[in-house]
Amino acid sequence: MSTSASRPFARRSLMLGAGGALAGLVLSACSSEVEPPSAPPAGPEPQPTPVATADQLQTFATEVHETLVAADEARDAALLAPRISGSALEFRTAMYEMIATAEEWAEDLRTPGGELIHPMTSLGAEFPRVGISLVSDSVEDGVPYFLVLQQADAKSPYTSWGWAQQAVDIEMPVVASDQVGSEPVTIDADGLRMTPAEALALYAKVLSDGDAADPDDVLAPNPFQTGTHERIQTERNELNEGVEWDEAATIKEVYTLKEGEFAGLRTDDGGALVMATYLSTRTVKVADRATMSYAEDNKYTRLIGTREFTDEYVREYGTTVAVYIPPEGSDAQIQPVGATQSALGAHGQ
Repeated sequence: MSTSASRPFARRSLMLGAGGALAGLVLSACSSEVEPPSAPPAGPEPQPTPVATADQLQTFATEVHETLVAADEARDAALLAPRISGSALEFRTAMYEMIATAEEWAEDLRTPGGELIHPMTSLGAEFPRVGISLVSDSVEDGVPYFLVLQQADAKSPYTSWGWAQQAVDIEMPVVASDQVGSEPVTIDADGLRMTPAEALALYAKVLSDGDAADPDDVLAPNPFQTGTHERIQTERNELNEGVEWDEAATIKEVYTLKEGEFAGLRTDDGGALVMATYLSTRTVKVADRATMSYAEDNKYTRLIGTREFTDEYVREYGTTVAVYIPPEGSDAQIQPVGATQSALGAHGQ
């Protein structure tokens, strides 16, 4: 954060009519020019201030939690407004539809709690204004969530389009509290090891294609990536049990960054903590003349109405992630620090 020196003294200009100009000429002929008085020294420029207080962020977090609890109990997406927006609204709506088909999907609802653990907010008057608050889990002794809060403009309320559950056993970046505030970060911000857009694209590529997509080892290991790849590999082995590798079926999940949802704050070391949303599609492609059969208690196949597939079987997901990006010049790895995934649907034939 820089401080600005006082501006140089400025001379005041005078607007004169014809008579005034003539008088000025006469005075200059008989006396030395009189300097106009200097303007008073300018004071220091006002410094950016945090855009939200801890009390305000606590109110927003509580209202997000209470809104989710009420909507979940009623299975009514109309109750999510105005605090829940964007992907969070879309993901919850999809989940309610899935629960209507198979009640066991209710177990997959992920709900951040209403207790504020660490409030973080942007500085300055620019919009959108950003808050990334670490809040409790709604489950006792659960793992906290990074809750994103954004205000689009002065007439709009703070809303949340997502939350990412904190990764366990991962060192967290230090971000200033609400009393100090942090510089907001845009998706194309420089001064970082990678721009947020580049870092998020790399993470999506690694989630889709594995570690081979990161030959320079820029991205650090993280529980969400490890768990996702382990589940895919387990299913791949089960699909091809007793046959040559991928002879019966292939499985592939592809992640893409959802446009229009991004929030970021500078960390104390000059890096950034950013949050964004991925959409992904996991596709099982069945080999010619083969049939894939899933267990009768499979929640996904209950959505489709069949558990046998001769062509393909597709599952769709939405994931909110939190990622730390080191400052420019650092050798530290880009570190995903949180993720929450929601199933959105399935289809197949």
